[in-house]
Amino acid sequence: MSADTFKIKTLIVLSFLLIWAVVAAAHVFSYAVFRRAELLKTSRAIAWREAKIPAVRGRILDRDGLPLAVSAIRSDLILETIPEKAGRRDSLIRQLRETFPDFTADYEKETYPLVLRKNIPPQEVVSYTRRFRRFPEVRVVSHLERSVYGGPGVRRRLGTTALNNVNELVGVSGLEQEYDMKLSGKAGTLVVMLDRNGAWLYNTLRITKQPENGRDVRTDISLKELGESNEK
Repeated sequence: MSADTFKIKTLIVLSFLLIWAVVAAAHVFSYAVFRRAELLKTSRAIAWREAKIPAVRGRILDRDGLPLAVSAIRSDLILETIPEKAGRRDSLIRQLRETFPDFTADYEKETYPLVLRKNIPPQEVVSYTRRFRRFPEVRVVSHLERSVYGGPGVRRRLGTTALNNVNELVGVSGLEQEYDMKLSGKAGTLVVMLDRNGAWLYNTLRITKQPENGRDVRTDISLKELGESNEK
């Protein structure tokens, strides 16, 4: 190869590298300056989620302060579906069988969503969340449950509740409906970051608005006078 040919080829290579460097610098400058706010906004929307913290509905009490109707938050562990990719599917099924050795169902043939555990206590919520953090298909679903006490006559007077379109308990009949404004609270909000699998990173959870629980209502009903217990 002659010296002139070598110089020409070297010049071509250097020119290519120079053009590549200019283009790369332009992209970096564009992302860092012109599109920075847009990209930050987009990344936050992808990485962070806002969720509601349900307010606990107030209690209905009898004349002596015994509970007639109370609400509690119940949590269930749900398997939404099985991953399509064989590797992830096998890993998840292996983790499920290690965690629930007494569960003998064939996960690949089950109907989904599948309830793995009902009414799990708060400490188990944290434990299961950590154990299945790589598998967004497994999640804890919480819901408010209303428990009513007393005999049929008391229950009819108390009335019933139902979930509205935003998953809040509201009164639809009886005292539950009559005192609905007082019994109902105001939901709070939280924000949390998601990992690459869409699972919550609980160490990033931040409450932005505390829920306001509903107020109690005392009635003129007396379970003692009626000779009834406050059992369900």
